[in-house]
Amino acid sequence: MKKIVAPLLIVFGILYLVFSINTVNAKTPIVTPITTAIPTAILMPTETPTVNITEAKSNKVNYETGKWNGFNSFKWMIKIASERGVSTNTIVLLLLLPLIATLASFLHYIVGFSGYGIFMPTMIAVAFLATGFFGGLLLFALILIISLLGNMFLKKLKIHFWPARAINLMFISAAVFGLMLITSYIQVIDISKISIFPILFMILLAEEFVRTQLVKSKNEAKNLMAGTIVLAISGAIVMNFDSVQGLVLKYPELVVLIVIVSNLLIGNYSGIRLTEIKRFKGAIRSKPTTR
Repeated sequence: MKKIVAPLLIVFGILYLVFSINTVNAKTPIVTPITTAIPTAILMPTETPTVNITEAKSNKVNYETGKWNGFNSFKWMIKIASERGVSTNTIVLLLLLPLIATLASFLHYIVGFSGYGIFMPTMIAVAFLATGFFGGLLLFALILIISLLGNMFLKKLKIHFWPARAINLMFISAAVFGLMLITSYIQVIDISKISIFPILFMILLAEEFVRTQLVKSKNEAKNLMAGTIVLAISGAIVMNFDSVQGLVLKYPELVVLIVIVSNLLIGNYSGIRLTEIKRFKGAIRSKPTTR
């Protein structure tokens, strides 16, 4: 069942990302002054500017906290931080990270998807938000291919592991730079303005894939890679919703409560994972019916 569910989730996530994600935009209210129109003037509709949530820009928002009562301490902390110049985008992203980690924990322990830990899928989800789907997919595919090809070449040199990884990183850096240069001429996909951090996340994932192949097996590496991509796509989909972004900013205390309660429940779950039901179906005993 796991072999069927994982590809279906990947396809669904890819279709969703294709039609909805370029880069995640945090919509902030913009207050425009009321002006008196001149009779001869032509009023043209203006488009509300959007900001990439992964960019650390300070966006002034009308943040209502109410009177402090102890339970709204997070709201007051957010308000003070915003007034002191802390980026609203950064605050939203920091509040979203525990939710995405909770989602990854749920998909691992309840559903049965395994990836490279809990932080790697979360970081890759953020990378997809920063790069956009097409750019991120192309960038990750390039990094993974160059990493695998470089590893095959460096094996023949028979040098130590760390020097080999350093040379391979040079190959990856040169390939990413070339891709950024090429895409700067293409209007459909442009990753020339991507920051270094999404690239580093994808390089880390590619390096983990290569390391798993060397230490364990190719099948294990493929399974962990597929699980990581499923978890990352799921996280990117959740973070892409404007309602979720507004929820974590408007009700931060509720987010903290959801994260704590959910992980306490997941942490005490001792049942069978959903993807393993078919595998252990023969060993599951049904309760005898009483007459």
